[in-house]
Amino acid sequence: MTPCVEITIAPKEAPGIRNGEPDVAALGPLQLRRVSTLTAAERRALERLAYKFGESPESYLAIEPERFCLVVPDFSAAISVIPAGRCLHCSGGLLAPVSVRRAMVRCLSEYARQTQRLIACYSVGEADRPFFEEAGWEVSKFGEDPTIRLGDLDWKGKSFEWVRRQANYCRRKGLVVREIDHRALAPEAWHTLKSELAEIHTSDLRNRIYSREMNLLTGKFQPDNLESRRLFIAENPQLGRIAAFIIANPMQGGKSWALESFRRRHEAIRGSIPFLMKSIIDALQEEKVESASLSLLIWKDCRRFRGNRMSRLLSRCLIMGYEIGNLLYHTKGLTHFKTRFRPELKACYLCVTPQTTPLSILNFLYTVGAFSIDLPNCFRLTCRGIIRALRRSTSHTP
Repeated sequence: MTPCVEITIAPKEAPGIRNGEPDVAALGPLQLRRVSTLTAAERRALERLAYKFGESPESYLAIEPERFCLVVPDFSAAISVIPAGRCLHCSGGLLAPVSVRRAMVRCLSEYARQTQRLIACYSVGEADRPFFEEAGWEVSKFGEDPTIRLGDLDWKGKSFEWVRRQANYCRRKGLVVREIDHRALAPEAWHTLKSELAEIHTSDLRNRIYSREMNLLTGKFQPDNLESRRLFIAENPQLGRIAAFIIANPMQGGKSWALESFRRRHEAIRGSIPFLMKSIIDALQEEKVESASLSLLIWKDCRRFRGNRMSRLLSRCLIMGYEIGNLLYHTKGLTHFKTRFRPELKACYLCVTPQTTPLSILNFLYTVGAFSIDLPNCFRLTCRGIIRALRRSTSHTP
């Protein structure tokens, strides 16, 4: 584990405003802080930044105590960080008002130069992409964020037939969906519920290629650290058992929500997760929420992107990762599942300074936990993937 460090970089520019935007010095020096060491007031300020200015599904993960953050002294801008050696992996985009984001990128560039560290920013949106390109960062497509606009969504027509069928089947089987307000529960009831959620969480991971939680781009199961996140469950009241749960992360001050953490009981009836997703989306629509994200599809359509600042090394690795990932845990199937909800696919970018190297790619894989493979599960799932590919090729043979 990287030790807790606080580093202050004094910017060279004179304070003031440049082209109607704050310059680097106006923001103040960047500080690398561990979230668990923040005071209560600082933690509240960081949480408000993530809630108000987060624009990607994992933006709100900035509040997880084991993470770090790069912040300006008055906590008016920040970015979530997981340090790993000489690399700083920043997820969730820039947690700052739009008016200061260009200056924030320049601050990050100066920080990387003076500390001689590589900085990688994940899930950068289309609107912020030019700021990184102007500052000389490498900018490569990293995936797509499937986002559903809720304004006129009515689930009608042939394109939503599959979603309706899953929901109707679950209703006939007695499943109902409700939101859990953990703050309103009695301590004993909350403790009992947490135990059942932990059981489902462990059961869901047990048979996966990664039987432990991954890092950086996915949230940890921390029921006592929900803060503004929302917890929804699908349960059968007659059986008194929870079939599945989803934790939703806030974005853009609650104008949008990301269905970020999906977990289901191994023996839950077919369709529990899509039924729960549809029910949550319906509830958000009633609240006049603008959009809902189904969370990042890593590697999606990276081969089609061409940019002036693109890293060819990273692009090749992402394309190769997509094919390997499909063999191990069926990434194409996950993409197919999420696109059943007919979302808008928004490009997400990975921005790196000074440049991507083979070692920085290995560092990323180590940071997310890609080497923590459950070998028996890996063998079983690889065989299943090969069989699936053979069947598909056989079925296409004339």
